[in-house]
Amino acid sequence: MASKAAPALFRRFGGFATSLVFSTVINLLAIPFVISTLGKETWGELALAQATAAIFGIAVAFGWGTVGAALVASLPERERPQMFLDSLVSRVYLFLFAAPVMYFVVLLMGKIDPPVAALASVAYVLPFVGASWFFIGQAKPWKLFLCDVLPQGLGIVAGVVLIQFFPQPVVFVLALLAFNLLAVIIGAAGALSRAGHPVKADLRIVPAMKRLRDQKYGVIAAGTGSLNSNLPLLAVGQVVAAALPQYAMADRLFRFAVAGFGPVLQVIQGWIPEAGPAKSSHRIRTVARIAPLVGLLAGILLALLTPWASPLFSSGVITIDYSLSIPFGLILAGVIVAQVVGLACLIPLGKGAALAKSTAIGAAFNVPMMFVLGILYGAPGVAWAVGLAELVVAGYQIMVVRDSLKHLVQPPVPSAEQPH
Repeated sequence: MASKAAPALFRRFGGFATSLVFSTVINLLAIPFVISTLGKETWGELALAQATAAIFGIAVAFGWGTVGAALVASLPERERPQMFLDSLVSRVYLFLFAAPVMYFVVLLMGKIDPPVAALASVAYVLPFVGASWFFIGQAKPWKLFLCDVLPQGLGIVAGVVLIQFFPQPVVFVLALLAFNLLAVIIGAAGALSRAGHPVKADLRIVPAMKRLRDQKYGVIAAGTGSLNSNLPLLAVGQVVAAALPQYAMADRLFRFAVAGFGPVLQVIQGWIPEAGPAKSSHRIRTVARIAPLVGLLAGILLALLTPWASPLFSSGVITIDYSLSIPFGLILAGVIVAQVVGLACLIPLGKGAALAKSTAIGAAFNVPMMFVLGILYGAPGVAWAVGLAELVVAGYQIMVVRDSLKHLVQPPVPSAEQPH
């Protein structure tokens, strides 16, 4: 049985890695074409819109993008399509609320033309209505690639090609909008195909909004996680603006490393619950024991390689020394442990509240400390604050997992409430 399981996990990892490599390559190669054709100012405005969409996307995905994969993997297969359809209805309503608000925010923050801002507000938020998390929870990497990642990537390719003939930003964004909408439609069709029994779409807005209550912990975790991820750059810009290029480059390399770990996390999220309740606790215990070692190794590699990679990725313009690369290695170690333990272990244990609490504790520690340490020690001080906050998050999550597993293995007590 074990000899068959290992190749299956490797095939699953390969499928998820394909999506990662395809998406990363397409996005990286598109940047110079867009800048050379539309200009760096326009590219900057589009980047601003995309960053704004990441914030509004938290409200649209409303936790399903964070905890949805583990929830799907924990459900019986016959119940999964209805769960996805319910979430889709709720997220469509959230999208209809969020996109117009984002439009006005983008207009206020930048100098983008109103028609481009309108299209971008729809195009960049649409993927948060998609089915990527559902395919991850189903452990269907090739469905993820074909139904979600591939259409979105083709939209970028189509936009780059079209602006060579019609060099207008509205053309590029319109191509993204068309293919992102196609990805949502194809993804929904793929998620709802082969349903064990007929599914029913309840389009009433009140039930759709009531479903959001069950996702409150996921959206809190996503929101505070986004705060921990995006606020440090703003802090560096305010406290020590001269070091912003170095910090931004270190942050970019860190994000590449996190993205590279993505397929591993996606495999684990599906692997733990698929064994059923009887064996999932053993898998959780194994994963929680190995995660710190993997995080430590990844952190050491990032700390050692960042000073070498920074001039390579910046054509020699930006060089990062160990004073900044070492705390970023600590950040990566903490993030990997928190992602594995939080998303893949706490959710199957029914500890979504602990996941939200851990990220809130991390944000409460991170926000004041990054400004204090930033004033005292510059950009490395900000990075150390983030790294220590991530260790706090990961440590709290590990303690909750260990406590939960102890309760699971305790013999039943007749007068006590049984854990479930």
